[in-house]
Amino acid sequence: MAQIMSNGVFKSPVHRVVTNPERDRLSIAMFYTPQSDKEIGPEDGLVSEEQPRMFKKVKDYANTHWEYYQRGMRAIHIAKV
Repeated sequence: MAQIMSNGVFKSPVHRVVTNPERDRLSIAMFYTPQSDKEIGPEDGLVSEEQPRMFKKVKDYANTHWEYYQRGMRAIHIAKV
């Protein structure tokens, strides 16, 4: 959802942990799920001629994401323009 709402500024990688023996690991957990009847899409301030809209507005993305996730797949493609 962050990738859609940020118009691609923040990437949505498959979860993984990469450690560095020279630095402490920092983890930040964030949980965000809008109500299923709410639309999410790129914020207007992040869309311009230099950075065109990459994603359309979608509803119920959390449930769609979960359905794909259970099959070992990603759902981001359903929101691409």
